[in-house]
Amino acid sequence: MEVSELVEDRGLVGVLRFADEALRLAAEQCPTWGLSQGQVGEAVGLAQRVRDAAQVITAVSAREAHSRGLAAAEGLSAADWLRTQAPTLDPREAPGVAKVAAAMTEPRWAALAAKVTSGATSVAQAAMIVRFHADLARIADPEHLQAVVDAMVEVSDVLSAREMARVAAHGRASMRPPADLADEDRAMRAGRAFKKIGETAGFIDYLLRLDPEAAAVIEAAIDPLARPRPDLDWGGDTTADPRRPETRRADALLEIVGRGVAAPEGVTRTPRTQLVVTMTMEALMERLRGAGVCDNDAVLSPATVRRLACEAAIIPMVLGGRSQVLDQGYTERYFTPAQRRALTRRDGGCTFPGCTVPPQWCDAHHVTHWADGGRTDLANGALLCGRHHTVVHERGMTATVTTTAVTWHR
Repeated sequence: MEVSELVEDRGLVGVLRFADEALRLAAEQCPTWGLSQGQVGEAVGLAQRVRDAAQVITAVSAREAHSRGLAAAEGLSAADWLRTQAPTLDPREAPGVAKVAAAMTEPRWAALAAKVTSGATSVAQAAMIVRFHADLARIADPEHLQAVVDAMVEVSDVLSAREMARVAAHGRASMRPPADLADEDRAMRAGRAFKKIGETAGFIDYLLRLDPEAAAVIEAAIDPLARPRPDLDWGGDTTADPRRPETRRADALLEIVGRGVAAPEGVTRTPRTQLVVTMTMEALMERLRGAGVCDNDAVLSPATVRRLACEAAIIPMVLGGRSQVLDQGYTERYFTPAQRRALTRRDGGCTFPGCTVPPQWCDAHHVTHWADGGRTDLANGALLCGRHHTVVHERGMTATVTTTAVTWHR
């Protein structure tokens, strides 16, 4: 049966039921192991086209519901009505679908409705344009606003969602009076927030809310440091970075905070952090189990204390067997600014195999640890990014240091 005959015979609901059953059956019973490489890629592309077509049908059906007033008849908003009919619809998408559906019933949106119906413009793109018009209709010059909206509709089938968002942002800025923009910027900056909201399974949860300007600064700094970095398995072979994207971003944020005191030339002006840690000498030397306790009651393992001690201003309150204070701190063991500049010239960045993090984001690591008698000199120093500094400490890796290079032994 031809597709046109199927549509004519079964109608929209019948076709959708048939497609739903066929696709579910295909997912369960059609083997993928027999597909060629080209067919695998084609299957992914076709599945996405099916999803896009389903979104179009959702919008078209929602337009019909709006025309009949079905949501109002049940005392629901258009978005809530959609979610009662389609519980799997993303709550963030439902308002946009409802706005597009309502706009498609108005003659002034005929060009946009045609693009959505044909699938040339996504529902998300259309929702962005409709929201843009609604946000500015009361304050913008009508002719100017319409000209911008018409331009957005015209290019909506060739721009990505991110590019369309940039167009909308520029359009908003061009239509708001400068005084309004300044007031809005001040209000947005005042709305920045970073607060501790609780604890979950031993982790501390924070909420960070930023205006677009601040978010751009954070993202520009974090993105380069959050890229995957090579790891080593216990057999010594190079493997992919095992961290999740959100873990990489958290690690990148910590590196940025830790390097917040760096001088312009990349040499640390002051120690990255200052901790007062109380622990026994036996625990520090890993001769028996134990942990260090910070002034804020945080508990750190001996391995963590040893790693932080490479660069943090850690003041060890090392205790003897009866808790006598044996050593109340010494902080002269980090590499000097001159030594860090020399390490930068020699290493050029993280010395871990395959890593490309630049020197200003690296720690100066003692190849033979200071607690084991390692000296703070170039022959015992190596640059490591925060991620690989942890790996080296965890694996107990050693290296050969020459005047020109550092070679890590796996």
